[in-house]
Amino acid sequence: MTVDRKTIDEAAKLANELRSSEVYHENLEFWQRAWNMCKTPYTQMPELEYVPWIPQRLEANSASRILDLGCGSGWLSVFLARSGFKVTGIDVAPHALELGRQWAAMENLDITFDVGDMGDMPYPNNSFDAVVANSIIEHLPLSLALVSMAKVKSIIVPGGTFIGCFDKVGTGPGEYYKLEDGTQVYTDKGRKGMMLRYFPDEELKQLFDGWEIVEMKTLASGSRFVVAKS
Repeated sequence: MTVDRKTIDEAAKLANELRSSEVYHENLEFWQRAWNMCKTPYTQMPELEYVPWIPQRLEANSASRILDLGCGSGWLSVFLARSGFKVTGIDVAPHALELGRQWAAMENLDITFDVGDMGDMPYPNNSFDAVVANSIIEHLPLSLALVSMAKVKSIIVPGGTFIGCFDKVGTGPGEYYKLEDGTQVYTDKGRKGMMLRYFPDEELKQLFDGWEIVEMKTLASGSRFVVAKS
């Protein structure tokens, strides 16, 4: 499937309908609840095999202004700022961002943290050299993922870089139902409202239609690490 202007417009219409729906608001409430349970910054870096690759790929592409998409409390933002990049993090959960600000202040790092939705980010065109998205796109239905990636392409410079990790998503524990596009929406107490979606390779290529996929590798965990240029 080619993602042309008509496809994006249709996806945007579906995404707007989704954003006004109860199911989407329950998804936002899930993330608010989850982060509100955290009282202090969690400053331990995850041991993930691809993390060292991210600054390497950014440096190889001469990127300096980085957007950390769905940054949560900012572990990746902090990691990249430590490496000398100028980092902005964006997330829907204000408390997560406050934890990120506290962590950055503890390390005397200059990181900007903004509240925002991935499909409607408050940045003008060409604001960043690169966007990183770690295990976040899979929390979007297909229509919103398409709109978000179109927005990502507009806010990075021509020839800019996208680096993402797309987790291998199984059914996992808990009760859920599926949206029409196959996105799982959890209904059990622990994850009520959370959306989760597996993007098969065909859909990943659809997300990156119009990009140059420089690297796509499947990790031992089954997750896929993707580097693409706009």
